[in-house]
Amino acid sequence: MPDSFKHQLIRQRRDYLEMSRLDIVKRLYEKGLDISEFTLNSWEDGETTPDADHLPVLADVLKCKVHDFYA
Repeated sequence: MPDSFKHQLIRQRRDYLEMSRLDIVKRLYEKGLDISEFTLNSWEDGETTPDADHLPVLADVLKCKVHDFYA
């Protein structure tokens, strides 16, 4: 089954918010999600997909809704 996750949305939202990968990683850490810049990059590039339990925090930091990653 193909991955329907919109990986490109992570970079689009990050660019829109004018945040670096490090900025995002720091905000995620402040909200209890400890990931590396490498992990964020792999999510953006579609190499890996965030775990479902990471999505609410990621959406909050990127100021979008979880369903936007699949819409």
